[in-house]
Amino acid sequence: MSKPKLEGKIPLEAVLSKFKEHNKTFISGLEKESSLEKVETIDSINNDIKAAKEDVERKKNIFIHEIKSGLGEKVKSNPSGIIIIKKKWYQKLGTFLKNIFTRF
Repeated sequence: MSKPKLEGKIPLEAVLSKFKEHNKTFISGLEKESSLEKVETIDSINNDIKAAKEDVERKKNIFIHEIKSGLGEKVKSNPSGIIIIKKKWYQKLGTFLKNIFTRF
């Protein structure tokens, strides 16, 4: 058995050097893509936060409007005055004792 001639074949060192170069470019490309994805995710997170804040603000305004409209109906039905609700003596005593024992 004779060994075939190595004419026209690439030596091992050349193959390894090409592999290393290709590997470096591939890794740098992956790092660039991941950094772009991080930027996109940060933008999407910021947009989600803005959307949540606007949604809360809108719901708060709707709630305030409902409260105001409900209070208006009660005032219209009873225009004679405001009723002040006072706590009874045992409720005052209970809150006083609770404040004493929950301070520590």
